[in-house]
Amino acid sequence: MYKIASADLGINEAILEKDYWIVLMLKILFSHDRFKKLFAFKGGTSLSKVFNKIQRFSEDIDLILDWQILGYSKNEPWDERSKTGQIKFNNEANERAANWIRLVLVPELNKTLIEMSIEKVKLKVSSIDSQTVQIQYPNGFKDNSILQEIRLEIGPLAAWTPVKNYPISAYIVEEFPQIFNDKLVIVPTVEAKRTFWEKVTIMHKEANRTKTLTPARYSRHYYDIYQLSQSTIKDEALNDVVLLKEVVSFKNKFYADNSAKYNEAIPGKIKLMPNEMQIEGLSKDYDVMKNMMFNESPSFQEILVELHRLENQINKLI
Repeated sequence: MYKIASADLGINEAILEKDYWIVLMLKILFSHDRFKKLFAFKGGTSLSKVFNKIQRFSEDIDLILDWQILGYSKNEPWDERSKTGQIKFNNEANERAANWIRLVLVPELNKTLIEMSIEKVKLKVSSIDSQTVQIQYPNGFKDNSILQEIRLEIGPLAAWTPVKNYPISAYIVEEFPQIFNDKLVIVPTVEAKRTFWEKVTIMHKEANRTKTLTPARYSRHYYDIYQLSQSTIKDEALNDVVLLKEVVSFKNKFYADNSAKYNEAIPGKIKLMPNEMQIEGLSKDYDVMKNMMFNESPSFQEILVELHRLENQINKLI
């Protein structure tokens, strides 16, 4: 079945298999009476699985956790604090989230898997990141280019708005709908136009980086923005500059970084183009990531041309 789908879709079997388990885990999470209202789906995987705007396989599931489950009131995290006080609050919120994930979420989901008779799937908290859940799933196909596990990357310090319910399904289910009973999963998802601005501010931060190298796998953000710029998502975002201001405000509050110059991430001042040293590293990183992309992907030079065009477009919005 996977081999037939792989030939039809041009996607290798290991990716199709992992995609199936990703969607199944989303279904379990968002069907769970205790958890379904506590999370929202965001990030690159949502751009491919929900909005179908990027043609790459995104391995991780990025989730926002409602901070109210951690004991905070709806607006409490927005209270005014000193810089030191905000750092202390952030650390406390992340620690509460880590404890909740370890003591509540993981045991309950493992129990649910047993009740559903889903074998050889096990959840555990990452030893490297206490807010990441590693999911081991049965691997019928091996591919060194992808991780042989699924990661739920969960954070309470992320914005919920705008969020809307969307259906998603696995590629293998779409290819063989007659075989599967549950074809669609409804998932509350951060709107793509916010993800657009989130990625724009990531690139603005990188454009202001001077002393350290761009992290590995960051070329995906540049590819994603290229793809979004070919769609109506870009127009929706450019028509909602207020949302950009909200993204910047959120980052200044919870992810303050003077070197990022978030206050300049506004029309008239925003910077998206990486410097020459960054371009060399990003281009190599992009070449490594190309096997995660479906169909024909743009060259990194084409991405840079589009990025320059987008930077000018945003700066003309003043």
